[in-house]
Amino acid sequence: MSALQYYVLDTNTIIDLHFGKLLHKVFKLPCKFLITDLLREELLNPPFDSLAEMGLLVESLTSEEVSEIYVMGGRYPEPSQYDISVLILARSKNTVLITGDEALRRAAADNSVDCHGTCWLIDYLANERLITYTDAIATYDVILKKRRYPPKDECRDLLSRWKQRQKLE
Repeated sequence: MSALQYYVLDTNTIIDLHFGKLLHKVFKLPCKFLITDLLREELLNPPFDSLAEMGLLVESLTSEEVSEIYVMGGRYPEPSQYDISVLILARSKNTVLITGDEALRRAAADNSVDCHGTCWLIDYLANERLITYTDAIATYDVILKKRRYPPKDECRDLLSRWKQRQKLE
């Protein structure tokens, strides 16, 4: 039996999933999702307590990792300290960071942290049959209408695949 996969989420991804009405489904995936205790304080809508009830886990950074937030903040001025905290958590857990924030994605690449966006997570839901590919396309449209902007290249490629698979549903 293989170990359960953990993924680290940022606020953008959580908000995208909230607008796409997929939060309740994402926690049914065969994996676990993490945020930092710092990011927990940023989650107001949806509130953290409702996310915790669904299964969102919180990890604390070590004192060295907290200090590193300030060092990395000097190198990467665009991502917030909250964003940098999840990057550090993903790196320390040697796992994937899920974010649509372009500045955070660049910082992740510079620090050899694998990164995916909201559309990748929507694709995961469709591949696990928790939603249909038609649902995936509709959710992406809703997210865009809410003026959310998941990673364009990743979404464009996946949207094309969803349309092909939609014909097979």
